[in-house]
Amino acid sequence: MENVPRPIITRICHEDFWGDGADTLTQILAEHAVTAPTPNEPINITVSAGKNTYSYDAHPYHTKVPPQGIAEILRQYLPAGGIVLDPFAGSGMTGVAARAMGLDVILNELSPAASFIAYHMTTEFDPALLLAGAKTILDNQADLRKRLYSTRCRSCGRSTEILFTVWSYHVVCYSCGTKFLLWDHCRYYGERVRDHKILTAFPCPHCGSVVKKARLQRTTTEPVMLGYKCCSPYQVETSLTPDDHSYIRSIEEKPPLTYGFFPTTELSDGVNLSQPKRHGLTSVDRFYTPRNLAAMSALWRSINLIKDDKLAGFLAFVFTSLYKRVTKLSEFRFWGGSGNTANLNVPFIFNEANVFVTFERKTLSILDHLQTTARNYAGRAVVHTGSALDLRFLPDESVDLIFTDPPFGANINYSEMNILWEAWLGWFTDNTDEAIINRFQGKDVDEYGHLMEESLRECYRVLRKDHWMIMVFMNSSQKVWGAMRHAIQSAGFSIERIDIFDKQHGTFKQFVSENTAGKDLILHCKKKRETSELVLAAEHDSSVRDTIERFLSGRQEPIPRISYLHVVRDDEIDYRLLYSEFLAARFIKNGDLVDFPTFRHIAESLIEDRHDNTRSIH
Repeated sequence: MENVPRPIITRICHEDFWGDGADTLTQILAEHAVTAPTPNEPINITVSAGKNTYSYDAHPYHTKVPPQGIAEILRQYLPAGGIVLDPFAGSGMTGVAARAMGLDVILNELSPAASFIAYHMTTEFDPALLLAGAKTILDNQADLRKRLYSTRCRSCGRSTEILFTVWSYHVVCYSCGTKFLLWDHCRYYGERVRDHKILTAFPCPHCGSVVKKARLQRTTTEPVMLGYKCCSPYQVETSLTPDDHSYIRSIEEKPPLTYGFFPTTELSDGVNLSQPKRHGLTSVDRFYTPRNLAAMSALWRSINLIKDDKLAGFLAFVFTSLYKRVTKLSEFRFWGGSGNTANLNVPFIFNEANVFVTFERKTLSILDHLQTTARNYAGRAVVHTGSALDLRFLPDESVDLIFTDPPFGANINYSEMNILWEAWLGWFTDNTDEAIINRFQGKDVDEYGHLMEESLRECYRVLRKDHWMIMVFMNSSQKVWGAMRHAIQSAGFSIERIDIFDKQHGTFKQFVSENTAGKDLILHCKKKRETSELVLAAEHDSSVRDTIERFLSGRQEPIPRISYLHVVRDDEIDYRLLYSEFLAARFIKNGDLVDFPTFRHIAESLIEDRHDNTRSIH
């Protein structure tokens, strides 16, 4: 392989600190030797913040708290400034909020990929320089781009660029054993594009038996549709010609890969890694079609050859923002776009996006962030890669506020989900101290609780006395909530207040799963001088049903309802919001907890009984 500069990640991270983070930390600690003022009592602050902002959309990550919501909390708890710490920093949204407000912030994160994202989210950079760098790279790849993504316009006959190609699996009917192309038989077209869908159950074209898509055996894949824009003002979506099929086969047989510049990392066993392995995606390179892997490897080589470390880092930041959009994990949707669910499921019908077009679009998204939010940064940020169990780089009682949204139990397997980034970057998460429930790591809810407790003990150590740790958290499991409450209190914190953080737009999983909890809770936890007063006497009830009935009867507001924006469903009672309110009431009193499916079942019964009684009276 030709001589190239050191891997990008080693050019911008030094002894676990990113950029000049070590020197910046020394300056910040020296300038904040005096404790910053903070309220004595918890602030009544129910936050409602949407996700669709330039900063939120700049780069994907599995879960993020909208920075404008974080900013409101920081403003209330540090009115005169101070040092903010996020020990589970993820993609750096706490840093974005703090820097925009002029606060100094320390971001600690276990994952190298997340640290890489957080560093670039909290770093200023000249948008014109990034745009010029991206243009140079794309210009250098113009011939390869034309070679990989060309078709003939069906109207004028000229060569034009393919924007995307849709692929479908061939499947085998489990009733009659006949093989067929799924795409030809599972589509439903409604009156509006948003009503179009891929059916989950449909008649087998051979035996007529109604089959469930999820149970069908997959075999090979085939391209079934492509999109382009040429002489018409509208995007054309059409089937492939024989020439298109022939050319794709030739690329698959001999892809123009840039060897040495794409990862071949084998997938280990894992909760999220099992599904792709079942379908032949046993290493990271197999997540891409040969065409897209050729494009990705060429781009990665060009980025690595850039001598300016900071420019190379930001172009790599654009590159990693492509994430699942350019892989076989990108599920085809009639209305376009790309989902970002926290799993590695391989869809039956996937969308092969043009890598170069996607790179251009993501460059513009990151430019929007640099031109709006980042250009107004005033505070300083330090990004450190390491375990929250070991914050030894921070002295005792050195930070004025902790804001964090820690790992949500078993909800997201971060080290597994980050393999797509970390394989390209060449630095993988050491999951020894990953606070998670994961059977492949041998971690149950007790081990998760232990890891959280040890992490929060470190938070307690570095936080100044009588100051606050604000934690955003949600889970549908009674046991996880119990483990979290025990961890907080055992670490020495007093839970003074609980509010609701409304991210406004629910996740896709919340829309389709009845047992997925919704609104996050804001836990206001205080470090007190005396720890003997922290653990409250538990409040017990005679039965779970009585507890939920008393909660519902005590509410003064109308029963909340939810409107579904992204799926076609009638308005329904918002049991997720009710569950958040219920948890807030029980958690603060140290009362008995209940998981979300149980709560929903009982609450539905109680509300239905109440409705029936009302009708009988009238």
